[in-house]
Amino acid sequence: MSNIMNFSGTILKNLFSKPVTKNYPAEPAQYPERSRGHIENDFDQCILCGLCMRNCPTGAIVVEKNEGNWRINRFDCIQCGYCTLKCPKKCLSIVPGYQEPGPEKYEEVQHRDVPAPAPKPAAQAAPDGGDAAQQAAPSGDGYPQADLSQCVFCTLCAKKCPQSALTVDRAEKKWELAKDDCIQCGLCAQNCPKKCISM
Repeated sequence: MSNIMNFSGTILKNLFSKPVTKNYPAEPAQYPERSRGHIENDFDQCILCGLCMRNCPTGAIVVEKNEGNWRINRFDCIQCGYCTLKCPKKCLSIVPGYQEPGPEKYEEVQHRDVPAPAPKPAAQAAPDGGDAAQQAAPSGDGYPQADLSQCVFCTLCAKKCPQSALTVDRAEKKWELAKDDCIQCGLCAQNCPKKCISM
């Protein structure tokens, strides 16, 4: 009986005071300013360039361009936001809120169907005896192409290329692309002041 009397003051205080805990999830949670949240990908804008994967410090992001997959392991992601800074299309963002906990580790996968590559044209002999297929300029292959008649060789495209796939020489009027290094991000076309680069 004495123990009940000792806690009677605390009991009466709790009866007439506001609850300490919040009524979650019935009421939306209020996240503090600068909370890390989680990474979201606007997949319609994503070009699967892989820069987020290359710059993720924990390897939480995997990009499979040929299969059309963008995957993130939420348990490995530390919400540092570095991928959002490196994304050339700005389709990655940090959204307030946290992922729902689960009993197992899993990867969140976003997928789009990738069209089959177009067949290469058969080689034909050019009038000068060369290979016409090699002389013709490629079109619609997703790689940047420059209209050298409009290009001023300012080298801005080469400076903006995250993979250093472009070589521009103003003195020699040379514009070259290393396709093996190009990730088709389109930054060169976006930053071209003469708009002479097309993808």
